[in-house]
Amino acid sequence: MRMSSLVLFCLIGAAFPINGKRLEICPQHPYYFRDGGRHVVLVGVSDRALFTIWKNDKGFSWRKYLDDLAVHHLNYVRQDVFSWGALRGAAEYPAQLSSSARLFARTGPGKAIDGKPKFDLTQFDQSYFEQRLKPFLREAAKRGIYVELTLFEGFRARSDFKESLYAEANNVNRLGLRPGEVTSDTALGNRRLTAIQHAYIDKVLAETAQFRNVIYEIANESGGRRWVAHLIDYIHNHPTHPSRLVSAGEQTTSFDPRTGANDIVVKHRGKGGLYATDTDVRNHHAALLRFRVGKPVCHNEYFLYANASTDDVNFPRKMMWADFTAGGHSNFFDFTFWRGTGRTLNDGQPSRSPPSEILRGGQYLLDFLTENEVKFWTMAPHDELATVEGKRKPYVFTLAAPGKEYICYVLGDGSATITLQLTGGPAGRRPADFTARWYDPKSGRFLTPAHRIQGKDRNFFQSPNSKQDIVLYVRD
Repeated sequence: MRMSSLVLFCLIGAAFPINGKRLEICPQHPYYFRDGGRHVVLVGVSDRALFTIWKNDKGFSWRKYLDDLAVHHLNYVRQDVFSWGALRGAAEYPAQLSSSARLFARTGPGKAIDGKPKFDLTQFDQSYFEQRLKPFLREAAKRGIYVELTLFEGFRARSDFKESLYAEANNVNRLGLRPGEVTSDTALGNRRLTAIQHAYIDKVLAETAQFRNVIYEIANESGGRRWVAHLIDYIHNHPTHPSRLVSAGEQTTSFDPRTGANDIVVKHRGKGGLYATDTDVRNHHAALLRFRVGKPVCHNEYFLYANASTDDVNFPRKMMWADFTAGGHSNFFDFTFWRGTGRTLNDGQPSRSPPSEILRGGQYLLDFLTENEVKFWTMAPHDELATVEGKRKPYVFTLAAPGKEYICYVLGDGSATITLQLTGGPAGRRPADFTARWYDPKSGRFLTPAHRIQGKDRNFFQSPNSKQDIVLYVRD
């Protein structure tokens, strides 16, 4: 018997208050999460610098940020716990960063490079936790949103390190650090630094332990192999607030998240290339597949404009579906719209919601799962089951529970013909009857009525004429 859409809406957890036991990796289906009785696939849009921006003179509000996500049923954000660097940012971009704050106390003596008292990295500013971190996590949970908290940045570049809290000119702790050392393996030999990093983790864990919607990421694109492994172990075995929702972050060092003790695998580029074309989408889909080793895989950062990326606002939707059909989770990084910038850091734009093509791209994916009672947690990537032909060389990605349910995401313009194998169910099972429909991920509606077919080795499906992408949905 099929469950009602309302019941399955609760199972998926999109834009639904988080009242379960606590987010965890599903033991039976370890590529997905579970919260009480709800299975969860994460799809989101976020600005990593939320806690620094908070509420700015360009019209940004952290509550509006959460409301934008909730009204579009999105359930995943990635946030830096705070900014370890960019101390001159508030002076350079005063409207964008008009309410910036840090979680360490500014005690002095002496002035940091921004002209304010130096930081003491052994003392915390409790107001940061009470007025920013905890209210955000609480309100996110009310809106059904899970929050990935990034703990550290590496500051490999000399100019970035100079503006960081680690630099000798900005703190009173005499750590004697150089660029590239703060998250390297050499950091483990600096006892004062290690004590500060441990105390910081202790504090974050203590302040966030009450919340059921938190994932921890060690570092953004940095971290020595031993340093990352040490901090994963530190959180796993924490005496008072351990967690088994820890990712290493995207790694640029020899730490391998596929074989490490991290619970979640994070992918950024992951040798998938740029974020510009449909070919790049295909390459990132293939890259995510290579990271599947029995752990959830989160593609938690891709973007527009920067680093030779596209300016096509349809690109994030394509990436979301490509990640989903690779059995992964997806999060678009917006550093343009909410905070009130443009294609450069400060071109005079006001704060505004990301374009509907981005927000609705994630919404319609999650709504598709809810409204069609898709048991995604029982499905796996099966690109080998489908091929596609069309005048403009389309691509097809397939997530399936063979013999039961198939989602074929077709990337490309025009009409396409999919050849799909539907006889891969349990051994000895007779060919089953299926229904097939075409779904438009841009409008969130089906384009054709369901029609019955009998499963066989080669089933042919002709799509309606479409632009950019279309989805074939087949189920028994």
